[in-house]
Amino acid sequence: MCRVLGVSRSGFYKWRQKPVSRRAEQQKLLVEAVVETYSTYKACDGPPRVAQELKALGIPCSTNNAAHIMSSNGLKARNGKAFKYSRSGEGMTNVSDNLLWRDFKAGKPNTKWTSDITYIGLKTNGYI
Repeated sequence: MCRVLGVSRSGFYKWRQKPVSRRAEQQKLLVEAVVETYSTYKACDGPPRVAQELKALGIPCSTNNAAHIMSSNGLKARNGKAFKYSRSGEGMTNVSDNLLWRDFKAGKPNTKWTSDITYIGLKTNGYI
């Protein structure tokens, strides 16, 4: 393997026995702190708030660094629930079934009729 990679065997073994650098240890502790803070707040906080919480705990961390750590670990902030549109019951009463299913071609005249009545205002909830 060393021959293929162009590395001396002694250099490889020296690299393997090399202790972990101080910067790598700090980075590992910062990653653990970001993940812990993220899970503490139930995955609702994004990088700005995570960085703010770490600064309050006395751990120096910038917003960009928190964003990089979160994205590299697959962590995303969960925002509030999205608005789901639901049709009101009043608007869906007396609605006929969709018989055409967007097949508007007819073999002979007067076999398929369509119309558009979206311009007619309906009085629902006091609005016209």
